[in-house]
Amino acid sequence: MLTIEPNLAGDRWYQFMERTWRWHQLLLAIPFYLMGGVSWVAWGICLRIIASTAGHWTVTYFCHNPGQRRWRVKGAYVQATNLPGLGLLTYGECWHNNHHAFPESARIGLEPGQVDPGWWIIMGLERCGLAYDVGVPRPIDSREDLEPIRA
Repeated sequence: MLTIEPNLAGDRWYQFMERTWRWHQLLLAIPFYLMGGVSWVAWGICLRIIASTAGHWTVTYFCHNPGQRRWRVKGAYVQATNLPGLGLLTYGECWHNNHHAFPESARIGLEPGQVDPGWWIIMGLERCGLAYDVGVPRPIDSREDLEPIRA
């Protein structure tokens, strides 16, 4: 059974978003319907939600199976892997081993060649003043729970 940590489970913003996310789709559904009818709503709302949900769970599945990893988090029950070559398609979520190693970081494409469009967007939002206190990886020498893996 999934147990959500108390600090997240009790967060009023997350509770609001969970209760109302379906209604947020109206912000796009109404203009889509007015521009192109039901077919635009089907493609622009329904298919978009299906694709993003299926994509999320597909990446999650492959990233939590044996594969390429740079870090081992000591004491962690679940280890993750990186999926090279999928950075653009997954907005950087394919660098999941990095995410498990540095969960505080918004940047998860940490090494040269690890494309991370999600990080680019967050940096743009920060430059515009729409994001602040953006997390970055903690120094490795301060991490007793992190063990580098050399291939």
